[in-house]
Amino acid sequence: MMDKVVWLVAGNKGGVGKSVVGKALAGWLRSQPVPVIVVDGDERTPDVARAFEDSLPVTELRLDDESGWREYADFIGSNRLIGHIVTNLPDGVTDKAMGFLERFRIVAEAHGFTVKVLFVMNNLPDGLHLLPELRLVLPRLFPVKNLHFGPPESFVHFDQAYGLGSAADTVLFPGLHPRIMSVARESGLAFSAFANQRGNTPTNFTWAKIAVANWYAEACEALDETLYGE
Repeated sequence: MMDKVVWLVAGNKGGVGKSVVGKALAGWLRSQPVPVIVVDGDERTPDVARAFEDSLPVTELRLDDESGWREYADFIGSNRLIGHIVTNLPDGVTDKAMGFLERFRIVAEAHGFTVKVLFVMNNLPDGLHLLPELRLVLPRLFPVKNLHFGPPESFVHFDQAYGLGSAADTVLFPGLHPRIMSVARESGLAFSAFANQRGNTPTNFTWAKIAVANWYAEACEALDETLYGE
């Protein structure tokens, strides 16, 4: 596994499970022999920062404008960082963001980092037209089919446009029952921490912990299948 990577967790629109994937990615990386840092750029819902604030180095930045990206570049350059930095981006990748991303990649690479993207999708066409441009700016891009929205074959808009050329790099991220996911997210905990809680209460009931533990193992396996060695 590479020793200096910036992971950007983006989505084709809001509500596609970007924070869920970001939390799973940070947890999966934490089980690897690399240092892990969390940067949460989603000012509206900084779920990833909240989940790891007691267990990993965490920084919150406003990554919906250029000043936030400049601050992020300074953060990388001034702290001589190593390891894997999991970055949760604001909802939706926009045309405006492409310029920020390209300049950030150049700075990150100057400090020895490789920048990689997890592009989280539902099975609708929204935002998919930006994928070719995003891949030009950030070539190490991994599409993520969030199977909460349906089985892999239901992502017909993505498959028709990009599927054959992207199959080997596509993460099939498992879905979880919406009620259980809601309980896990409302806890504010990392998924492994949620599954390891003691007690049996309405916000911490045994079935939910078992379901989350099983689902999280599947999610880590899905990340492992596509991203191991990255």
